[in-house]
Amino acid sequence: MAAANLVPKQNTSSAVWEHFGFQPNENGEPENLEQAVCKICEAKISVKRGNTSNLRAHLSTHHPAAAARLPKPVSGCRGAASAGTGGTCRQLGVAEAFARVTTYNRDSNRHRSLTAAVTRYLVEELVPFQTVEKPSFKSMLRKFDKQYDLPGKSFFSETAVPQTYEAVRGKVLKEIKKIKHFSATTDMWSSVGMTPYICLTVHYLTEDWKLKSLCLQTAFMPQNHTAENLAEVLQSAFSEWSLDKNKLTCITTDNGANIVAAVRKMDWPWLNCFGHNLHLAVTNAVSSTKERTARALGVCHTLVSAFSPELAEEERADESPGGAPTASTRSDTGLCYKMGNETENGGTRFGADACRETGPR
Repeated sequence: MAAANLVPKQNTSSAVWEHFGFQPNENGEPENLEQAVCKICEAKISVKRGNTSNLRAHLSTHHPAAAARLPKPVSGCRGAASAGTGGTCRQLGVAEAFARVTTYNRDSNRHRSLTAAVTRYLVEELVPFQTVEKPSFKSMLRKFDKQYDLPGKSFFSETAVPQTYEAVRGKVLKEIKKIKHFSATTDMWSSVGMTPYICLTVHYLTEDWKLKSLCLQTAFMPQNHTAENLAEVLQSAFSEWSLDKNKLTCITTDNGANIVAAVRKMDWPWLNCFGHNLHLAVTNAVSSTKERTARALGVCHTLVSAFSPELAEEERADESPGGAPTASTRSDTGLCYKMGNETENGGTRFGADACRETGPR
């Protein structure tokens, strides 16, 4: 039968019916509404209760070019109506309807997987635990999966993140045992609130000659920064991370009298920081010719301030009475607790550590 003689389906806007029709009776009306005829190959397809699934399947199998031009069907009654796919809406089964209003069991693999993803986000992006309490964050996760019940910040701060730390720590300890020789760097720095910390990082070559750096810890150090106290903290860190001092090739620090004395007290091989020495050399050179370089430095500060809002804010604080401590009166600032993240030189940061330094050495 020629396609022109087929009777089109009435009251439908589904694009799939452009390729199908019905055989007419003697009055020109559809002879059988449950049997459509393909306009391309004249095959007869069953279409019970107006369902178009068989029609789409026929096009996909026998006429893929025509099927590719069809809009994708939208699941659900509202979606089907808005998308103009036509057909009768499918009634949800008991299991499917129940799933839409229930949440995952907290011991299920799905819930654990999603919680682990949120934990990794908190840790690697250094965002506060309060993030999980924000309405917009909760709304976003509900859009992703309505059945996921997000735990509160107490769970992440007291359970999820500490467990992640212990897991990463275990991997680091295994990796440290394989190291044949390593060097170390340490430095004191203060947060924006002038809270003192000491950071310890180890560096080593892998068996395939790749340089790796592990920032093992950033420890709070409220006691006086005497040589004895610094030596005690460093020895404690070596013990905590199972570092063998006999494998230490050298430890690099700045030229501070206290840290140098601490290293000598422990009889560790010491190497002063080249970057720190270079900074001192440039500073002293510029200071000795201050009259001739003052104007040039002023122009440079102005230029940098135009592109660095942070520097401009510090300069404004300097100008105000009782301004906040600036880079000249504090050591490095940083944020900690980034675990397992690759550093720029190919190393990896682990533990409750990973200082992101912004101040001068």
